[in-house]
Amino acid sequence: MMRAGPSRAPACRLADERGMVMIVALGLIVALSALTLQVATSSQMSALTGALARDAAQAFHTADGGASFSLEDDLNFVPDMGPRAVDLTGSAAALKATVLASYVGYRALPGNLLVRTTDGRVRAAQFGQNEGLGRMHVFDLDSRRNVQTAGVDPASGVHLEAAKPGPCADCGG
Repeated sequence: MMRAGPSRAPACRLADERGMVMIVALGLIVALSALTLQVATSSQMSALTGALARDAAQAFHTADGGASFSLEDDLNFVPDMGPRAVDLTGSAAALKATVLASYVGYRALPGNLLVRTTDGRVRAAQFGQNEGLGRMHVFDLDSRRNVQTAGVDPASGVHLEAAKPGPCADCGG
C-alpha cells in the first residue's frame, strides 16, 4: 500500500523559480525610472512653455505700449513724410520698442467705424449719405519690441493705422 505523503513537485517548482524575484525587481526599477524620466521631461517642457508665454506676452505689451505712445507724437503724422523710425528706449516712455511710422495717403475712410483721430476727437461713424469720415491723412504705425537678449525672447509687433484730419475732413469730399 502506498502512503500518501508530501509531493516533491512543489519543492522542485520553487527551486526553479528562485530568479523570478530579481526579474520582477528589475522590471519595477525600469518602470519607475521611465516614469521619473517622463515626469522630469514634462516639468522641463512646462517651464519652457511658461517662459515662452511670459516672454511673448511681455513682447506684445511692449510693442502695444510703443504703438500707443507713438500716437501722441505729432512728428509721426506729417503728411507726405518718409518712413520715420523712433527707438523709445531713451524716450519718456522708456519702452524697449521701436516704432516705424509711415505715410500711407490721403483718402476717404469708410463710414462704419469709430475713429480717434490725432487731434484727440472721436469721430462718429457716419456723416450723411454713406460719405464716411471725409478725407483723412492715413498713417501706418508698426511697433516692434527690441530683442536684446539671447535665448527665449520672442520679438513681437503691433500694427496700427491712424488717421489725421486733412483739409475738408468733415465735408465728405
